[in-house]
Amino acid sequence: MSWVSERLSCALDAHRAGRLGQAEAVYQEILAKYSAQPDALHLSGVIAHQLGNHEQACELIRRAIVVNPAVPSFHCNLAEALRAAGDLDAAEASCRQALSLQPQYPEVLHNWGVICFKQHRYAEAEAKYQESVAQRPDFVPTLVALADALREQGQLRRAAETYRRAIEIDPQSAIAHANLGLLLALSGDPEQGLQHCRQAVELNPKSVDCLHNLGSLLLESGEIDESLDMLERALGLDPNSPRVCVTLGRVSHELAEYGRAVSWFERALRLDPQLTFAKCQLGIVLLDMGNPEQAAVIFQNVLEAEPRFVEALSGLARARLDQGDVDGAVASHRAAIEQFPEAAFLHAALGTTLSTAGDLDGAVASHRAAIAINERCVPAHSGLVSTLRGKATDDDLKRIETLLEASWVNGTRRANLLFGLAQGYDGRGDYARAAECLATANSIQKEYYTERELGYDPDEHRSYIDRVIETFTPEYFERVWEFGHSSRRPVFIVGMPRSGTTLTEQILASHPQVHGAGERRFATLGFNLLPHFHGVQLPPLDCLAQLTAEQVQKIAEWHLDRLTELDQGRKVYVVDKMPDNYHMLGWIVTLFPHARIIHCRRDVRDVAFSCWITNFSKIRWANDLEHLADRVNQYRRVTEHFHRVLPVPILEVDYERMVADQLGSTRRMLEFLNLDWDPDCLNFHKTERLVRTASVAQVRQPIYSRSVARWKRYESYLQPFLDRLEDL
Repeated sequence: MSWVSERLSCALDAHRAGRLGQAEAVYQEILAKYSAQPDALHLSGVIAHQLGNHEQACELIRRAIVVNPAVPSFHCNLAEALRAAGDLDAAEASCRQALSLQPQYPEVLHNWGVICFKQHRYAEAEAKYQESVAQRPDFVPTLVALADALREQGQLRRAAETYRRAIEIDPQSAIAHANLGLLLALSGDPEQGLQHCRQAVELNPKSVDCLHNLGSLLLESGEIDESLDMLERALGLDPNSPRVCVTLGRVSHELAEYGRAVSWFERALRLDPQLTFAKCQLGIVLLDMGNPEQAAVIFQNVLEAEPRFVEALSGLARARLDQGDVDGAVASHRAAIEQFPEAAFLHAALGTTLSTAGDLDGAVASHRAAIAINERCVPAHSGLVSTLRGKATDDDLKRIETLLEASWVNGTRRANLLFGLAQGYDGRGDYARAAECLATANSIQKEYYTERELGYDPDEHRSYIDRVIETFTPEYFERVWEFGHSSRRPVFIVGMPRSGTTLTEQILASHPQVHGAGERRFATLGFNLLPHFHGVQLPPLDCLAQLTAEQVQKIAEWHLDRLTELDQGRKVYVVDKMPDNYHMLGWIVTLFPHARIIHCRRDVRDVAFSCWITNFSKIRWANDLEHLADRVNQYRRVTEHFHRVLPVPILEVDYERMVADQLGSTRRMLEFLNLDWDPDCLNFHKTERLVRTASVAQVRQPIYSRSVARWKRYESYLQPFLDRLEDL
């Protein structure tokens, strides 16, 4: 044996045993005598790659290839070093060269699949992994990678089968357990998912991926402290893991620490600028901060680069719904389902959107489709019964009751099911059982918000209303009266949630000269621009003393441009039915002194019950009957104030009067808007438009009276509200 062969054999023994320093020293000894020795160059490059010195690895292996270009393993390992260095095109070219030299080379096919996966070319990745598996059927890392590619294409059943096949071959494969666990949770089996993720960490407690997956699943299960423990352990092992940073951001988001969440997502993007999921998480934080416009921009930018990215499609659906664009939301949901047809939660999300939009048959079909895919899909069961109400079958209710017995159904999952069950019992006239469900559901939701410091503060809201009343005085309106825009296009329907705002808008939107815009945040967004104009960080109310006509005109023009985007300027009026605008009336009249304002009123006891039975996603004062009373008291205070001081007429529309005399009430509204009579307004329930509302049943059929005095069925349960209600 030659000296070189002897020294290479010695180095390889050390290399295989993991003694990299010893092996490298021998390779360098060989290269000191024979600087072009290809095996020493190649293996020294492999060690550089193993140590994270990928650029150096590429240089050394390329030198080996110059000396001996016909060795397939040289090209295989160069491809891996190039991939790690981020040069994916060159890495793919090296894979192609290796296969030209050795067509039966499963390692190269595996590496090529990894390159495709990194570029989100999941179908091509799957094809390469399949070829590799065909040549080496029992190689677990390739089977796991194949399952990952199937998962990313929405083929969840095949992915689960492939993970299980890997585990059958090697029950000690930690990453197979970890990834199967996440997939099972995504598919609606969190118990089994947690079991596999815990087993993965037991098998490999120093695996960043295993710790991360368990931390992510614990977060989904509401176990935030244990989730943080796992994620901090993972970050300690790899401080530069973008995935761990993203999930730590999600933990901060769950705790409503929005600034910290954004910092984690930005850190992840600095580590990996192409990490699309982190961009989507930024968008979701913006949604929860009440900025769907900016969130939509983020999701749309992601989709321009990756049109099939499911998280961006589902995020855009949420953003469009928050903006009142229900048609766009439905389209985004359907596009996401097209990519992930086996994802039950996507079908359930579409069902919820269709239900709030008025397509009840479509909503029921979507929820049943979700349940057919995953019979444990909580939002689908709750959404189905909430949509069907009294028409829900015994089996529909029984399935929810059975789910409530499961140990993994806790926190908001439990509340979600109970809200749905309450709607079913209420529809059947079983008011006692409905009230029992509502009391528990609302208590859970209140506790959830309180733990995250998101609870409602009635004192804070009372102080805000005090400021509104102190600010918008007759003297204020006298000073700013000439500042406003002359447009008469905007119409504002205001009132408490569940007071008839949706019904009123639907009647008006049935007129050929009226566009129903749904609930829009334009008034609030325009108001929030005031500190920007003054270059200060103050509440907008504090900026009104320095308000100028120029500022009012700019904001009014911006507002009108948003309305034009909605109807392209075709209609005489555009109706905004954001209920909470009742406390923005002073600002609205400042912008548009000729705008029409319609105030929807309803017996506040019916309002309270209707809010209490509704599972609102963002209204946090509806989970406590005393908070509900405080909110109603402040609503009545501020609307009474505006009736006294606003220098413009307000039309009062009483829900009870509308139900008793639809014709007369409709005529009053049309006369208020100076519109000619149109009989279509009486057939509002036939108007073909999607409506985002929790009151959808009311606008999809002729007016009915069964919601009048509904509170009396629950009078004893509403006593805390009734006791706190102020008599104005």
